[in-house]
Amino acid sequence: MLERLTSSDWKSVKPALFIGLALALLQIGSGLAAYYQSKNLLWEGKYQTAHNLTQGLVVAVADQIVLKDYASIESRMQQTMSNMEVASTVLTDTTGKVLTHLKRAPDQAPRLVFEPSWIPTPQAQEALQSRDEAFITTWSKVSLGQDLGWVRVQTYKALDSADLVGLRQQTWLLSVLSVVSGVIILGVFLWRAYFTVVQREQMIEVKLDEATRRLVQSEKLASLGELAAGVAHEINNPVGYVSSNLSTLQKYLAVYEKVLDAPEAQSDSGHNLAALKKKLNYPFIRDDMQNLMRETQEGVGRVKTIIQDLKDYARTNAAAHYTAADIHIGLKSTLNIAHNQLKNRAEVRLKLGHLPLIECAPAQIDQVLLNLIVNAAQAMPDGQMGWIDIRTQCDDTVVRIDVQDNGPGIPAAILEKIFDPFFTTKDPGTGTGLGLSVSQNIIQLHGGTLAVNSTVGVGTTFTITLPIKRPAA
Repeated sequence: MLERLTSSDWKSVKPALFIGLALALLQIGSGLAAYYQSKNLLWEGKYQTAHNLTQGLVVAVADQIVLKDYASIESRMQQTMSNMEVASTVLTDTTGKVLTHLKRAPDQAPRLVFEPSWIPTPQAQEALQSRDEAFITTWSKVSLGQDLGWVRVQTYKALDSADLVGLRQQTWLLSVLSVVSGVIILGVFLWRAYFTVVQREQMIEVKLDEATRRLVQSEKLASLGELAAGVAHEINNPVGYVSSNLSTLQKYLAVYEKVLDAPEAQSDSGHNLAALKKKLNYPFIRDDMQNLMRETQEGVGRVKTIIQDLKDYARTNAAAHYTAADIHIGLKSTLNIAHNQLKNRAEVRLKLGHLPLIECAPAQIDQVLLNLIVNAAQAMPDGQMGWIDIRTQCDDTVVRIDVQDNGPGIPAAILEKIFDPFFTTKDPGTGTGLGLSVSQNIIQLHGGTLAVNSTVGVGTTFTITLPIKRPAA
């Protein structure tokens, strides 16, 4: 069959072959990049674990330092070293004089050591986390109104801990799926090109729809990859203060035990229960426990919300999922999972009108909003905090969404190309060039429009219009 192809036939086949090859290489490259980046993700997890342990220890020992309760300090350091990744914990004063030092050999119980009596503490310009041949060393200053000293925690730097096995397996799975997906896409496009020549494009519409769906999902996977590290960081924040609250609650439970045992103590030594409660500051602890439990519940709720929003965003984009949806709910969920991309780059200002439910595929609209918001944040110059205004309004038939920023703007020569597939101004390896192309396609499939207006040095505004009722196919 191939020998019967004419030069004009090959000319019609070549674009499909090149597009298929480019998509396959993109997916295969994504898989290989995920593999080589897995070690960096593992190190980030190790550093974050060490940071959380150190911060928890700082919170736990701050008040004991003021009281010079070294027995409680040592007990709290022992609790930190119950984590088998911790090799040593050191508490010093502000000059570096060692107050308490616990150390362990691999797989051994921690022990109290007395040498050295002084260690150098970090200077202002030095990093508070470092890594050598054996350990990750984390420093944190103990402050309670004023500087009280330093805490140093050393954790083993081995990457094969049980806590990180799941992350490694997920990274490998993503790599394998990306490579397999790239091979499948290449095969699909080669098959399509062959039958385009043989059957004279009798099946072109079906294949075009399939390719469009794959492009949408491919861009969503790329977005999820960019968001993964930020979401992990967002989860670590509430988990950190939940861990700290649980440590404080453990101390409070010890006070409760003393109060519960007070009748026996009274019969033995004649101590008064009211005096004992006053000595242990029992009324404060009773009130503070409620606050700690409420904060802990808020932290767990925050983690649950982030995971649910990410799960909702990752849903399939099948056209059968058209339903009456509240655009504002999807917008707030999108801002939640993109929070790490936005902080320190742009302040989001919402000016939301009263919108009816519109008939749409909510996951697809969320993907478009995420692309526009993240692009606006990434366009902000480094070190400059910008703003992003999101406005919604409607009339009897159409809903309008404006996403406006005060970034550097888009030059006219580039503005006419931004919706072209694979066109990107980002550095190689940091953008697929599919975000705006896929977004425009999604909005057009909904019977709406995606327009842009930009002025260099002033900012850019993307405007989405969507019909309230889905138009007939």
